[in-house]
Amino acid sequence: MSRPVSEQIGYLLESLPRSEGAFVTQEIAALQRHGFVIVPLVLRRRRPDAGPSGAGYWQHAIQAPAAFSLRCALSQVGALLRSPGGYLLALRLVVQRIARSPRQAPEMLASLWQAGYIATQMSRRIRHIHAHLAGTVATVAWLLATMTGRSYSFAIHAEELFAKAPTALGIKIAEAEFVVARSEYTRQRVLKRHRLVAEGKLHLIYRGVDPGDFEPVDHLRKGPPVIMSVGRLVEKKGFPYLLQSASILQSRGVDFRLVIVGDGPMHQYLVRMAGGLQLRDRVEFVGGASRAELRRLYEQADVFALPSVVAADGDRDGLAVVLLEVLAMGIPTVASKISAIPELIEHQKTGLLAQSGDPRDLADKLEVALYDEEVRGRLSLLGRRKIEKYFDANRNATALATLLTQVLRG
Repeated sequence: MSRPVSEQIGYLLESLPRSEGAFVTQEIAALQRHGFVIVPLVLRRRRPDAGPSGAGYWQHAIQAPAAFSLRCALSQVGALLRSPGGYLLALRLVVQRIARSPRQAPEMLASLWQAGYIATQMSRRIRHIHAHLAGTVATVAWLLATMTGRSYSFAIHAEELFAKAPTALGIKIAEAEFVVARSEYTRQRVLKRHRLVAEGKLHLIYRGVDPGDFEPVDHLRKGPPVIMSVGRLVEKKGFPYLLQSASILQSRGVDFRLVIVGDGPMHQYLVRMAGGLQLRDRVEFVGGASRAELRRLYEQADVFALPSVVAADGDRDGLAVVLLEVLAMGIPTVASKISAIPELIEHQKTGLLAQSGDPRDLADKLEVALYDEEVRGRLSLLGRRKIEKYFDANRNATALATLLTQVLRG
């Protein structure tokens, strides 16, 4: 499936990933291995030292300035002169959306200006634009494709459908060549809302990891068994319920340590809660961790827990990448039965599912995962197999490469 170097794909994303291990980086690298020339198109700048630097394609990324900056404003003249008809059509689409929903004005105008800037910087050899997300990123892709006459596609993740639905999703689907749903849960929700335009365009391609980067290791337990959880310290991650379940385990006389990795606005609240539950000697808040540090922390874990809940604004987890990583490493895992998680965590097979927001049920499942050796062995083996079969980043990139090839040949 090799491609001539003249055929380039513009891969549109919100910002440069912070590490070489990020899913975006892995997907781009896999597409490169399939022969595509990938040009990252980035909407939000980071400091020069942020983001991965080892891969050459990041060094050639086109990074748009802030949407309403003078530089971005001046670029609109260049975009208009370069493609008058396309730019005016994109402008008309923006005006129509704002007329229908004035609250969308900031996003639509910002997307127009950033699309205009990228249009002035983008090589004419870029034949297709693929957006990593369905919200503003896909809106920019839609307008950029309109301006330049390119085709476009985008991916949509389960977590994008909850707190705030993506702007103009039905229109973006209708005009896209194809749409990648990152879970069957996502695919079904999109079909329910937009069946007329989405039928035949939605393709299930899971996010993935490189199983070779997360090989299981022989874990020699030293001291109490370790329950580990990783994630932003925000409501939807459900950490208060994890602390409550830890308190229940402690009351049962279960020996364990709880390690929570991540930063976020709930940090101080969770620290105080751990103290109030008399868990200070059992709970460690590690803070943020690099990919290399996280990999070392995984090696210490006897059980992984992701106690996700539905936040007050409706936000919730989809298929969190940390779940893919820990299953690849063969770590017995307990997660909440919500959203797309059961597509990965099959109860009593690849992991254990607990009722969301139920600390007692979570404690029951954690106790089994800690001490039932038969269950631990089964979850470890079948969890790893599930990743190898359905969530291998290289294999899943092949499916995306096939779709891109069909567009380019069309």
